[in-house]
Amino acid sequence: MSTAPPPLCPLNALTLTDPQVWEDKGMPRDFEGPHTHTLKFEWYPQRGRRYWLRFDGASYEAVVELNGKPLGTHRGIWDGFTVNITRALRRGKNYLTVHITKNGGARFPVPEVLSGFLPYVSSPFGGLWQPVRFFDTGEAWLSDLWIHGEADGTVHISGSVVSKRRVPLTINIYPLKERWDNPYRAELKARGAFAHTITLPEPRAWSPETPNLYWCRVEVGENSHYVDLLFGLRTVEVQGSQIYLNGTPFYPRGLLHWGWYLDTHAPNPSREQAHKELLTLKEAGFNMLKACLWVPPDWYLAYCDLRGVAVWLELPLWLPQIPPERLEEVVAEYEAIVRQVRNHPCIVLWTLGCELSARFPAEGLRVLYERVKALTGSPLVRDNSGGGECYGGSLQEYADFADYHLYGDAHYARTTFRAFLEAPRPPQPWLQGEFADHDTMRDFISLRQKVAPKHLWWLSQDPKENPQGVRWFYETPYVEDRLKAQGLWDALPTLVENSRREMMAYHKIVLETMRSLRGTSGYVVTGLKDTPIATAGLLDERGEPKVPLEAYRDFNADTVVLIDWARRRVWQAGGDRPANPDPYNHFGGQTLYPRILLSHFGKPLPSQLKVYWELWLGETQVGHGEVPIPTPSGEPPLFLCQLSVEIPPVSNLTHALFMVKVEGAGEVIARNRWRWGIYPRPQWEALEQVALYEPAFCFEEWELPTEVFRRCAQPPERESVLLATALPDRLDDWVAQGGRCLVLLPPLKSHTQAMPFWREATHRFLPHPVWERLGWMPQHLDERLFAFSADYALLPQACLPSAEQYTPLWQRVDTRTGYCHAYLHEETVGKGKALFTTLHFTGEHGDTPRTLRHHPAGQYWLYALLSYLAER
Repeated sequence: MSTAPPPLCPLNALTLTDPQVWEDKGMPRDFEGPHTHTLKFEWYPQRGRRYWLRFDGASYEAVVELNGKPLGTHRGIWDGFTVNITRALRRGKNYLTVHITKNGGARFPVPEVLSGFLPYVSSPFGGLWQPVRFFDTGEAWLSDLWIHGEADGTVHISGSVVSKRRVPLTINIYPLKERWDNPYRAELKARGAFAHTITLPEPRAWSPETPNLYWCRVEVGENSHYVDLLFGLRTVEVQGSQIYLNGTPFYPRGLLHWGWYLDTHAPNPSREQAHKELLTLKEAGFNMLKACLWVPPDWYLAYCDLRGVAVWLELPLWLPQIPPERLEEVVAEYEAIVRQVRNHPCIVLWTLGCELSARFPAEGLRVLYERVKALTGSPLVRDNSGGGECYGGSLQEYADFADYHLYGDAHYARTTFRAFLEAPRPPQPWLQGEFADHDTMRDFISLRQKVAPKHLWWLSQDPKENPQGVRWFYETPYVEDRLKAQGLWDALPTLVENSRREMMAYHKIVLETMRSLRGTSGYVVTGLKDTPIATAGLLDERGEPKVPLEAYRDFNADTVVLIDWARRRVWQAGGDRPANPDPYNHFGGQTLYPRILLSHFGKPLPSQLKVYWELWLGETQVGHGEVPIPTPSGEPPLFLCQLSVEIPPVSNLTHALFMVKVEGAGEVIARNRWRWGIYPRPQWEALEQVALYEPAFCFEEWELPTEVFRRCAQPPERESVLLATALPDRLDDWVAQGGRCLVLLPPLKSHTQAMPFWREATHRFLPHPVWERLGWMPQHLDERLFAFSADYALLPQACLPSAEQYTPLWQRVDTRTGYCHAYLHEETVGKGKALFTTLHFTGEHGDTPRTLRHHPAGQYWLYALLSYLAER
């Protein structure tokens, strides 16, 4: 292709065609092309002018001809390109043809080119997905232009002028929100590469809080060529694990965006859609968008500049199988992409690919890393998002920061984060480039009612309409039928609503866990919006919020109040182990000592702070207080104080709300709240006697009163209630004769299946007398059930061969597949009944309590379940 000007605001620019994507026009999704785009236009060239076509985006291979003359071939989805059409242009009518072959077919398989992630989300797309523009220049033109400024007002302007002689080059700069009347002006002469530095008076730095921008017009020659660019003044620095933006600690909090939109196959939303999703992001307390394996259009990045949304740009290398002879093409395409977008001050972090294994050579990553560093000057560039440690890639990394994708259940979050955070490494920021996904139940009813069928092609089971392509996940088209087959369709509205509440509870636990660990530097939550393969977005497929966004700001802001607790230990097998007391459930009638922490980034805190707290039981406030403290210093999180909170005695399970607010200089700096369960202590003696079948001999973990619980080798002959931690022989016959038992079932392939407790699921609690005995039937999963987190669930079938009735009490509905399992169900045989559960009560299991002593909810639930079984 010819050397050509950058795409922004050339002289006499004329848009010839709007975005055209084949699939949006109804062409088959498995058609790879070639398809010919044609355009007729009229023009009358002038002597001494040069004429150009700017293609802002074509997918994938574009062969360009004008009036039958070949002008060149371009390959690449994400980088625009420019063609010199001067010699092929006719006076009067002209005929442009562009032959497009997309990726995803036999010629350009998805893994062999820079396809990004969209083919794995929905489908490859073909066509001119960005505008084609016509413009002209004189004998001199700008072939490259890079403008970037520092917070102190220093502006660096560099580029290249194509001309036969040195020509005047004029630079005019003025703040975006001010008139053009009095710009800062510089004049020089240039031919070929040039570089110029100026210092602006009274500089106004760019940040998410103050997105100040400047216009810069660079004009070469006299009426030959000019380019207008937006730029910002901002300085990104790194000190140890801390990122600084304009000298202030900066904690990136991002949402992952795969570039998918409901009404188009290409990542090219309407201006209204972009405006709405960026405002939504900031309303929920996020300050960054991660463009994951796609390159947003230039205008979209300008929106991020204008609205103060930082961007983590992840270049489109994922699951690559690129032949060695084509690595140079990858390098060239990366260079073109970076030159195209590097002027935007919003781009703060760069990653060169995602979850790369050994299939992409380490030497190739080194070359890409060095090239992007040289082109951007960024102190935050990384070769492999997710890291070679986790995905089998090279451990010889080229990276300015550590980046992990630690997707895990809530009860293993702290253990997993610490395992990677505390590993020896050079001092550098530690971020989670993706994490904390929680798929909600898809609202199929609203989708069917409010969205045109043509945009719901990905729900079709017809492979012609919805070809699987490279998608490894192809369950979505079958979820509706599965819900109906399992009798869950009428419950869908409740499942949708409750799953969204559960997502918020999960996010609160995991984000607070992240912020409580010293040395973390930022995170990206998966994700912004629901897509055909996942429903983990804060927004649904239509871009509508699924949750109250303002509630996220309590635990997702520059400053977050955190709560921590005294550590406890237990002596087991001749040694100490962490007890992991349940932070969300407590016995009444005791004094609690919560420790209040502050995770703070941004401008300095006032010199004096006050901590206010309140405790509510139901509608009644039962405690409050305030603690004045001098502002502590050091690395976040900062210890503020330890409170003393009296919990009144309770005779029944009572739900509490604990609220903390931190003020300074007359302003509320941060606030947060936590739900607690307050339990009465179990009256074990009221159970009379319970047989304990516990062949693993971990009785010390149970810490149950021996006068009530008596160990037995098999189901007893006389006792009416049995507590079993395994399936004993003859259990079926024993229950049929009137026995009653509670089985805390271990993982058994014949009766259980491994699956996450929080992620990819919603929970359903069904009416049963057990809940009356407990005094609470949960409506949805939240932190009060954290201590019960399990790694496996019961298969949706009876465990006893002769079961006459199967009654689920607590179900798990998989939000990705639609399949239903259980965590607690009842079976009846003859005169007896049995409860089966996989819920956690004791044992080593992430951050859940190791023994019943530190599991108040576990004690009381166990007591309630056994009491129910003991009833005649």
